[in-house]
Amino acid sequence: MPGFAVVDLETTGFSPRLGDRVAEVAVVLVDDAGRVEDEWCTLVNPERDLGPQHVHGIAAADVALAPTFDLVAPALLHLLAGRVLVAHNAAFDTRFLRAEIGRAGIAAAIDPVACLCTQQLAGRYLTGSRALAACCAAVGVVHDGVHSALGDARATAGLLGYYLDVAADDECWGVARAAADGVRWALPPVPSDVEPVLRGASRARGHWLAALDEAPTHPAGAGATAGSDAAETYLRLLDAALLDRYVSHTERAALLAEARRAGLDRAAVEALHRDYLAAVARAELDALGGTTAAGARDDGATLRDDPALHEVAGQLGLDADDVAGAVEAALGDRLADDVRVGPRPAFTLAPGDEVVLTGSMTRTREAWEADARAAGLSPWPYVTRRTRLLVAADPDSLSTKARTARRYGIPVVTEAAFAGLLAAGTGGTGRTTDAGVRRWAS
Repeated sequence: MPGFAVVDLETTGFSPRLGDRVAEVAVVLVDDAGRVEDEWCTLVNPERDLGPQHVHGIAAADVALAPTFDLVAPALLHLLAGRVLVAHNAAFDTRFLRAEIGRAGIAAAIDPVACLCTQQLAGRYLTGSRALAACCAAVGVVHDGVHSALGDARATAGLLGYYLDVAADDECWGVARAAADGVRWALPPVPSDVEPVLRGASRARGHWLAALDEAPTHPAGAGATAGSDAAETYLRLLDAALLDRYVSHTERAALLAEARRAGLDRAAVEALHRDYLAAVARAELDALGGTTAAGARDDGATLRDDPALHEVAGQLGLDADDVAGAVEAALGDRLADDVRVGPRPAFTLAPGDEVVLTGSMTRTREAWEADARAAGLSPWPYVTRRTRLLVAADPDSLSTKARTARRYGIPVVTEAAFAGLLAAGTGGTGRTTDAGVRRWAS
């Protein structure tokens, strides 16, 4: 007999009828005796906001690299074919599977008789709570990776194995096996170029600068030094991207495209990043306000360990040595009383500016909107060309609001960055150096 296919899904919400989608799917194959044979898992690009990310922990930067469900479906259905589908709260998982399979245009009906629910079976074989964690704890099944599809599928497979051990003669197994054996699907071929994408995929690829060529793509790159038109255009994009101290997946793509357009190789871009970091250090040093040589050196020692400066350096692909070099350069300018060109205007929020929120945030939408109104801003339900700022639970959000904001060139920032902007107040948010670099609110 083919055995069982234990399935778990992570989704953007609770209802496919309301537009919620699958964001991660895992299958653990179990033989007829309850022994694990194989497992498979992938993130799925839901083509929308990820919903309660604080629950499932899936990053938008990772699902941006993942295939959509229609591309995943052939491999998934080949794994399920001929097997009893098992899930904890199977009604939930099969409801989403039917919706996604239908959306993909595949004729593969899921027979409810060929499905088993370990949550319902807990009523026969266990006492107490039927939650997956409680069931696993009751029978000694390890449950790591809670609220990850693979972690929950492994735990459910362990629970299924326990049920098979203690109730091998229960008629439910035979009924489900017979139904699964009678299912016949005309399955599409599995695309050879679709690979599973796992959590952490965006980090595993290394720093985004690794995508740049080591040599310039055309001679213009050789002249792209600080102050050149090519450098200024790139630095303006970088300055906007670092408004919230995080270069999102979309912002990385825009920066790489601009670098390639200007013929900047990796060495040239890294040099611009060091110049940018030095400008950030100068702005931070100015803000600390030491006026004597000794005071400036004390401020420099503080800056070398400043987490914010190291955070910016990390986003730029630089390290602690680069931070130290940037601080030394800033100290040299201060001690030489270097006179520089005046600052460009920083990003500001003015009274009446429209701000939009997207995603499942750490605070309620009502709380953020109340704070925005108290600051004189105008919370708005959707993005328009008048929108000044989009605040996202995840700056890599795939929501319609986020996609529209990026199309219009509207900054997308984190909750923490928005809190800093509100703390600074409207009309005076941000501060720049001669390079146009912002000093962020702490």
